[in-house]
Amino acid sequence: MKQQMKKTLLTILSALLPLAVMAASYTLGRVTVHDPSVVWDPNSRTYYIFGSHRDHAKTTDLMKWTKITVPWQTATSNNAANSAAFTTPQVTKVKKGGVEYDFNFNAFNWSKRGNSSYSVDGMMWAPDVIWNKAMNKWCMYLSVNGDNWYSSIILLTSDNIEGPYRYQAPVVISGFQSGTSYKDTDLEIVLGTQSSLPSRYAVGSNWGRRYPNCIDPCVFYDEQGKLWMSYGSWSGGIYMLELDEATGLRDYDVTYELKGSGDGITVDPYFGKKIAGGYYSSGEASYIEYIGGYYYLFVTNGGLAAGGNANDYNNGGYQMRVFRSQNPDGPYIDSKNSTALYGSYLLNFGPSENDGNRGVNIFGAYTNWGNQAKGNYGERSQGHNSIIAAEDGRTYLVYHTRFQNLGEGHQVRVHQVFQNQNGWLVAAPFEYTGETVTSADIASTQQIPTENIAGKYKLLTHRYKLDHRKKEAAEPTDIELLSDGTITGASTGTWSIDEGTSYITLKIGGTTYYGVMVEQTLEPYDTKAPAFTALASTTGVTVWGYKYGESSTDPVTPVDGDYKTGLVAYYNFDASPITNQLNTTQTATLQKEGSNSLPTLKTDGSRSGQVIHTNFGAAENTSNVKFANPLAGATLSEGATVAFWLNALDQNYWDAAFAFYNPQTTARLYLTPNTYVGYNDMKGTWIDLNHPDGYASGFITFGEWNHVTVTISRKDGIKVYVNGNLISFQKCNGEMGGTAVTSPNAFSYSQIVSHLTASSDFYFGYGSFWGSLNADYDDLCIYNRVLTADDVKALYQAECNNESITGIEAVSKSPVANDNVYDLQGRKLNGPLKSGIYIRNGRKFIVK
Repeated sequence: MKQQMKKTLLTILSALLPLAVMAASYTLGRVTVHDPSVVWDPNSRTYYIFGSHRDHAKTTDLMKWTKITVPWQTATSNNAANSAAFTTPQVTKVKKGGVEYDFNFNAFNWSKRGNSSYSVDGMMWAPDVIWNKAMNKWCMYLSVNGDNWYSSIILLTSDNIEGPYRYQAPVVISGFQSGTSYKDTDLEIVLGTQSSLPSRYAVGSNWGRRYPNCIDPCVFYDEQGKLWMSYGSWSGGIYMLELDEATGLRDYDVTYELKGSGDGITVDPYFGKKIAGGYYSSGEASYIEYIGGYYYLFVTNGGLAAGGNANDYNNGGYQMRVFRSQNPDGPYIDSKNSTALYGSYLLNFGPSENDGNRGVNIFGAYTNWGNQAKGNYGERSQGHNSIIAAEDGRTYLVYHTRFQNLGEGHQVRVHQVFQNQNGWLVAAPFEYTGETVTSADIASTQQIPTENIAGKYKLLTHRYKLDHRKKEAAEPTDIELLSDGTITGASTGTWSIDEGTSYITLKIGGTTYYGVMVEQTLEPYDTKAPAFTALASTTGVTVWGYKYGESSTDPVTPVDGDYKTGLVAYYNFDASPITNQLNTTQTATLQKEGSNSLPTLKTDGSRSGQVIHTNFGAAENTSNVKFANPLAGATLSEGATVAFWLNALDQNYWDAAFAFYNPQTTARLYLTPNTYVGYNDMKGTWIDLNHPDGYASGFITFGEWNHVTVTISRKDGIKVYVNGNLISFQKCNGEMGGTAVTSPNAFSYSQIVSHLTASSDFYFGYGSFWGSLNADYDDLCIYNRVLTADDVKALYQAECNNESITGIEAVSKSPVANDNVYDLQGRKLNGPLKSGIYIRNGRKFIVK
């Protein structure tokens, strides 16, 4: 066992993991959708998100998402190509003042004007879908983007929320910056016949300083039933138009009187009323929702990339800012009473931000938070969100996020949102995992009793001016909320709870934060903890906190589990040759393929003794360890278990941590650091769980030691535990008997158990379809039975506590004076002993 791990046990199990850690009772089915816009279908009781590039998904619980395909419809097809979908509108006549006008707009051809090699694929941006009760149709408002502002927002409709959607007509068009291009738009329907392009629009390449790019629509009904659309991105700002409830298109009978001049136009007769941004200050993805007396406007500032590019000033600066108004078309202000409108260009994100930090910073890039958002999986570049005040009485914020060190990959996240005492929105510190507290509960019930609030907390401050080029992210500090109402630690101050409600007030460093105190689940496990989210209205800064162990010396309640019965192999890598301490005839062989290097035994500062190291290598160029399979030929009535310590030193989702490989049939069972479990009998039966294609599970943290346990059961399938906690499989795909497998419980795992007994070898770093890891391993255990959840947790605690896993005492090779020594066959022995396992006084011991 590794002595160094003993002193970290209390930290691992008490100080860092808040309260009780349990296996997750929920499933987080991850999905990748860029620019997710959420809508509720009451008939199917399903939430949908519609995103750019025709990425869409649905869920019934806001946790398990399923991708869907939404087709385009034309007069001749219910599954039209992108290039054909937006050429021929179904509506070619519109009315203004009772007069009918012909209008036939080819959205595809309009967007082509900005680039001779234009392709519409990948240029269908940020759709917003809404049910129009007057039309009795699902209405999709879609950006058809083109270069040089040749963009349009068009309306498509369908009888079914999942389509097919048919192009109806445009709503608003941008880019008529010179010549007679305006003749192909509806400008003259709005303004009347023009002898030439009005001079205020004849700005050529300076269009973006004054007018919007017509993308990123958000369509909503106000509290009086009027239909509105906000839209625009960077450029001239975010604008608002009234729509016609009967047609879903622009209401041509609503006129807008020109206000302002030059680049300072705030109301334009064609584009409507400007509500945010301007002068090319960043800001896109407007989204408006009415919540508790206010219309809340979300705008995302900065660049959407993951950051780290010193040559791109807006790379990774994506962050959500919040304003509110009592009117749907504004004026919108933040908690400091700063307007969302800009009177000149100002930089509104990053370390040089000079706009006065406008917009409430509901949250931004953060890392080392809870159990999931840490290391490579810290969140950053969150944005292009939507928000929904749902019929279940709760409000949900839906956004996409990139991660600290996972490139440009992104996923959807959902957080519950509350209103604080001042009516400002504050987001729950952890993603939604089925919590039941409603918005009404916050004002009428105290979710956390006062006596349970005091304790040690992690405090995260979402400050402005993060340097995204350096991938800067907010990180927590340690504070303590004392029972006398004071705060000590890295920050000091006071706290109080409004008795009978869930409102908390914190004064930290002289600043007052108003917020909400609720119980949170620290994904991806069922770790429960009191948590707060609060906003300082005077600064726009949000703070999050969650309670962890009462002190760093809290005792850990031992789990009553059996981790010794059924153990058939144990390797601690502390000696050479590498020998199974339960069967010294079984050894490990260090191997390499191609130009790779042999694995090595080495020391590690966080582990006593030695660990084994394998080198990264592609398929057929691996650095691997081959073990005699102790399960070969065994009768496994239930199944088996494999457990070991893993430190994956590089971000690697594909290569094999371990595998059972049958060289005769090439069938294989393997696990990768993505907690990706794959089985393939090479005859058409296979299953992939947590397949890493476009998906990062985050359960195993790269660059840290993780205890990994895998159970393979004929009855209960495959389960993976990380640091004693059961993880969830969030992706499943496979085939069995010619039938597709889409859920883990639809597969017959007896075949996999039989594969274990048919495989002559077990491997670190070999046996999948890929290669080997740059990784360290320690303390391999293999059982001929399925460990229970309590057994797994007891094993983990025993490993951390430096307890004997085998029950075998190690001694030096020397003569033994006691005659009562027996071999494993029960024969009494005399004299010096050879290397092996023996019995004395009823206990096993090993001679090395």
